[in-house]
Amino acid sequence: MPNLLQIPSLSTEYVHATIDGPPNKTSYDAEMAILPEGQDPTSGDWETAAWSGDDVICLVGPATAIPLTRGVRYEVWVRITASPEIPVLRPGFIHAT
Repeated sequence: MPNLLQIPSLSTEYVHATIDGPPNKTSYDAEMAILPEGQDPTSGDWETAAWSGDDVICLVGPATAIPLTRGVRYEVWVRITASPEIPVLRPGFIHAT
C-alpha cells in the first residue's frame, strides 16, 4: 500500500518519495505532480524535483507552486526522464490537515 503523509495545509515542507531503481537513477531528471486524488497529471502539473539520496523531493505549501488545501487528499506522482523510458510512478498520498 502506498504511503499516506499528513501535512498541515499551513506548512511549507519537502515531500519525499523513495524511488527504487539502478544505482545511477539520481543522474536522471525528476519531476513531481501533487494533485487531488483521482486526477491524472497533465503537462502543466509537473514541477521540477530534486534528488536527496534515493528520494525525489519537492517543496509544497503556501507560496509554493503546490499549495495544499485543508481536508483534501492528494496523490503524489513522480516522473523520471531516463530516455528512452519515462516512467510515471505513484508512490503515495498526502492528506492535508
